[in-house]
Amino acid sequence: MKLFAQHGALDGDKALRGAQQGLIEGVIYSPRDLSLESLRSKLRDLSTDCPTAERLFDPQFYTCFLAGGEESRLGYLAKDYTEYLSKRRRAQLERESQVRSDLEATLTFQKNLPVTSVIAPNILIPRSFNSIEAVIAKNFVRYAAETWNQLQDPRELYATVAISSQALRERRELFEFLNEITLLDERPAGIYLLVATPTAEARYDIFDPYVVGAYMLANHVLSLNGFSVVNGYSDVLTPFLGAAGGTTGATGWWSNLRSFSLERFEPAAGGGRRPRPRYLSIGLLNRITHFELHSLRNRLPGILNQLSTDAGYPANNGSLPDAGGEMFQSWEALKTLTSRLATGDTMESLGKCNGALERAMRLYDNINIQLDEKSNSDHLEGLQSGLTQFAALAEIDFTT
Repeated sequence: MKLFAQHGALDGDKALRGAQQGLIEGVIYSPRDLSLESLRSKLRDLSTDCPTAERLFDPQFYTCFLAGGEESRLGYLAKDYTEYLSKRRRAQLERESQVRSDLEATLTFQKNLPVTSVIAPNILIPRSFNSIEAVIAKNFVRYAAETWNQLQDPRELYATVAISSQALRERRELFEFLNEITLLDERPAGIYLLVATPTAEARYDIFDPYVVGAYMLANHVLSLNGFSVVNGYSDVLTPFLGAAGGTTGATGWWSNLRSFSLERFEPAAGGGRRPRPRYLSIGLLNRITHFELHSLRNRLPGILNQLSTDAGYPANNGSLPDAGGEMFQSWEALKTLTSRLATGDTMESLGKCNGALERAMRLYDNINIQLDEKSNSDHLEGLQSGLTQFAALAEIDFTT
């Protein structure tokens, strides 16, 4: 399974350096955070300096209902990308002609970018598959390949499927939705799959066992039917989605690049602060603060990953990461974890995922300090239950 950088604000050269070091295999660029001129420059630089890295562009069309709002935080989307993005009302997108027009504009825009594959636009299914938004979303998927084929470009197309965690809990409706996608006459090569949480910090929402099981199921069904699945903002869930058949996962350097939420684009609710630096421990299947790392690293074997990027958290500096160290450490840890758990064989992978969860629980049992709320083990039970639910949904004979 591949790992991509989910691009966002204050990139600098993080993504380029990550690709050059072999920590990631590609980048999904964010127009919200890049002027069109900068986007073209970064795409050229990545193509020249790391030609094997894949280059994708998320058009972020799912923000169309927010476009034009004075307090919306659309960044460069509202300035440099109006060639394809304009404010839309749901009533407009109920018309097939409007969907086709927006597809053509967005895909034509990307046709002129030096990307290696193209991502089609779509909207978010916010609450239910039995909704007008779901009908609109299916139409975007239904007409995506047809529109791209008319542009006569050989690059592969990924259709965006963006589903809220709430809608993902509707199992019967999810099966019907996936069935419609797999039976399309003209099919995209792959799916760019996004699962939206209410906020970027909705940790308990994304690790809900019903969400984990359904998220894995979507990867499994799409993979079995010949689609490549690029999971945007998948972060720590990446190896579990890979175990189910996913092709690619992605994560970035801020919390809002590690889970998908439209909150990132909506009017700000109040001032925020930059989060504490963290360390992604393979043993814990979680990130802990650098304070916690410093307290535990010499007392509890298994906390450190014993990988090259551990050097970016020097003990003689209180385990505070070097500049850029957190991102590179996160990518290497996630890439390593995924290679260990997602083997290409579903049964074997599920067993390895369950084994990793049991080891993480035992490691947590030996921690004798008070952990930060985000550092605790609450996510492990949801992941383990999610594995069981996925196996039942996919009719795989597996028990934890």
